[in-house]
Amino acid sequence: MGNLDISKVQLHALLSNTTLENIPLLVLGNKCDLVESLTVGQVIERLDLNTIKDRLVACYSISCKNGDNIDNVLKWLTDIKSRK
Repeated sequence: MGNLDISKVQLHALLSNTTLENIPLLVLGNKCDLVESLTVGQVIERLDLNTIKDRLVACYSISCKNGDNIDNVLKWLTDIKSRK
């Protein structure tokens, strides 16, 4: 079982916890600057994020090294905060 498979199992087990109901989920795929990095679509598929229906889910491909897409992640977080 690979790391992403383990992450998928752990994520879905965590999301089944009733104390986390309705909490938004933000998934970040880091290292988008590398050729072998997964696309957002691949991360969504591999983690079965499309099956999560009881909460808001966002997935972004980022590069912490280059700062790629960090602004969009911060905007999403700000928008979520303003909804409360």
